Amino acid sequence: MKKKQHGALRWIVTVAILASIIMISNTIDVEHVNADNQQKVITSQMKENPVRQHESALTHEDVVALTNTFMDILVQDVDNDYKVIQFQRKAELLHAFEQVATKDVAKDFVDFYYMEESDGMYILPTETPPWFIEENDYDMITIDASTVKVMQENTTDLYGDYKVEFEFTYDNGWRITDINYHQFFV
Repeated sequence: MKKKQHGALRWIVTVAILASIIMISNTIDVEHVNADNQQKVITSQMKENPVRQHESALTHEDVVALTNTFMDILVQDVDNDYKVIQFQRKAELLHAFEQVATKDVAKDFVDFYYMEESDGMYILPTETPPWFIEENDYDMITIDASTVKVMQENTTDLYGDYKVEFEFTYDNGWRITDINYHQFFV
């Protein structure tokens, strides 16, 4: 009887050790970025696949530059009739986004905020979308070797409480590959 208990105990200890090793090797870094000093606090969470660090890690400066440039391109100069001055067609505006975002991401915004007419392109006079706020803290989650998700919760007078999520992908440079919003209603 003791031999059976000893064998069972050895089996349980072996399984526990293997489970611990697997758990330790399957963690993902979550970085909480303090926007004031770009200080990162790293915590760990479970992940599905091991992640190797990319040679060009996404920085606070990258996030700020890409989100600011995206918004600068989105908000075009217009005349008194809201006709866009620099671009005549949506395709031209979409081309301007190529260095900071994928066409699919930019197209959703361009289709919402702009309309083409025979004499040019016009902007819909409305507010800009809820967006990344440079001064606020956010979390960076490494998804894989070339993909990082940035999540930020904000409160503004216009939109109230909301969460914005940006997916950045590295392919010869960082670009925005997805944007999602979550509005909190009280």
